[in-house]
Amino acid sequence: MGTDDSASSTDDTGQLTGSRSTRERFPHAGELELPAALDGWEEMYPEYFRFELTDDRTDYERGRFWFWDKKDSTEPIRPWDMTISAQAWQIAMAQNTSRVFAIPPSMAVDIRVVAGYVYFTGLQVDDEELLQERAEVFAERSEYYYENYEALYNGTWLPAVKDIGNGIQSLEVPETLPEYVPEDVITEAKGQSTQTLQVLQNYNRLTELALEGWQRHFEFLYLAYLAYMQFTETSRELFPDISDDAIGKMVSAVEADVFRPDQELDDLARTAVDLGGEVPEILKSSGDPDEKIERLRESEAGRTFMDHFEDAKDPWFYMTYGDGFHSYKGSWIDDLEAPFNHLETKVDRLESGESLGRDFDKLQAERDEIVDEYRRYLDEGEREQFDHAYETCMEIYEYAENHQFWIENWLHTIVFNKMREFGQLVVNHGLLDDPEDIFLFDRFEVAQLLEETCNTWALGRDAFVTERWHDKADERRAMFEAARDWDPSPALGEPPETVTDPLMQMLWGITTEKVNNWLDVESEDGSSDQLDGFGSSSGQVEGRARVVTDSKDISELQEDEILVAPL
Repeated sequence: MGTDDSASSTDDTGQLTGSRSTRERFPHAGELELPAALDGWEEMYPEYFRFELTDDRTDYERGRFWFWDKKDSTEPIRPWDMTISAQAWQIAMAQNTSRVFAIPPSMAVDIRVVAGYVYFTGLQVDDEELLQERAEVFAERSEYYYENYEALYNGTWLPAVKDIGNGIQSLEVPETLPEYVPEDVITEAKGQSTQTLQVLQNYNRLTELALEGWQRHFEFLYLAYLAYMQFTETSRELFPDISDDAIGKMVSAVEADVFRPDQELDDLARTAVDLGGEVPEILKSSGDPDEKIERLRESEAGRTFMDHFEDAKDPWFYMTYGDGFHSYKGSWIDDLEAPFNHLETKVDRLESGESLGRDFDKLQAERDEIVDEYRRYLDEGEREQFDHAYETCMEIYEYAENHQFWIENWLHTIVFNKMREFGQLVVNHGLLDDPEDIFLFDRFEVAQLLEETCNTWALGRDAFVTERWHDKADERRAMFEAARDWDPSPALGEPPETVTDPLMQMLWGITTEKVNNWLDVESEDGSSDQLDGFGSSSGQVEGRARVVTDSKDISELQEDEILVAPL
């Protein structure tokens, strides 16, 4: 494979263009032409995440197919977020398939970054002897987890994740280091200044706990996806004409924790309507959340509502605006705009006679009816095969939903907010202007920043305070905004003839057809006026489509509009 350079050119975005016959691959990372405002972006990220550092590494990278991970990173990722989230993906995600469960065909995923955008490549196993070895390991280990999932999840996994989050919340970060250390440092011989040591230790502990949380994130994840894939394959083997919609309905109506925030808002809306008086009117009125809360606290009914509201906030308002991987997106617990917007809509619907939420009893009955209908067409042996695949899937599939709330929303909100406390400490000692700027440095640089903060304090009042962190933050903030305006290539390098990795297909939607579509688009001159995708809801409908690329813009969606959003 290759590209005929004489038949290719570079457009304004830096992407290679050319005819389909000569455009047989995606650009390599080194061929991308980035805007001038992104010059020097590389210093924001550790070397091990960057393309083409050495000749041997470049040869390896150029021989592979890399795809932009739009599922987890639709926008560029800040340096600190990269060295926590993506760092954890690289180790925890890769080892889960390669060393822990030994998923036979899928060895691991390798990760790189270009101007803040994350690219993955899947590493597969082709050696038949190794495939057999891994199949034996996988069969034994996965069987244990499938058979003991409920006890392992409720008895070990969830308590462990909560302990991690609570441990992070308990880490003490002072707003500022004291003018003089406390008297007990002297009277109890504590050894000079425990304050500076505590800052450095607690930051290290924060990063350790965050990475530990990501180890938990992947613990059951691929087993849940593989159980669903096995059920899908079994269904298609037994019913060749079965639709994806029918398969989806058979595993629907799962009461997962990721839906609890919305269910809590349903309950709060019902409480508001039941309380009556000014409560519903305040919730439907104009004004920001703080104004509404102040008005609600003026009446007994309003205070009763606020008691319910406060009870719901922890943990269910630890819900991020976005995918949970970007510190700059924020969460409900810090910005109550979304919960109050939802409450306004839900109260209005209730007063109009509509019902809220999903009737799980009804949905589960419909699901069971569909399952029973398909089972009736099977003989005894086929029914046993179907039941085994279905029961395994239903036993563990809730994890695919639950982990999203507990790790990507609840835990990440706690992690990011604790980091903001460190950011405020640095600001108060004059090394940064804004607590958010701390995320513009990777986790290794932040350790140095905190060291320098402690050094500055140790030098005493009126000590020299360097401007270099301010300057670097200003440069990176501008660079990061430029990255958000840049349009990355959907893929890099050599495309596969066919995409066979089951995890790539299921988790990222990377199929042979999609890769070929990308190549076709890359080959066209000018911009495309067509959107390609798939329906996330069953059925067909005509109407006005609204394209929403940021979750904070979801409130712009109007009644009867069709929501179109990136995966």
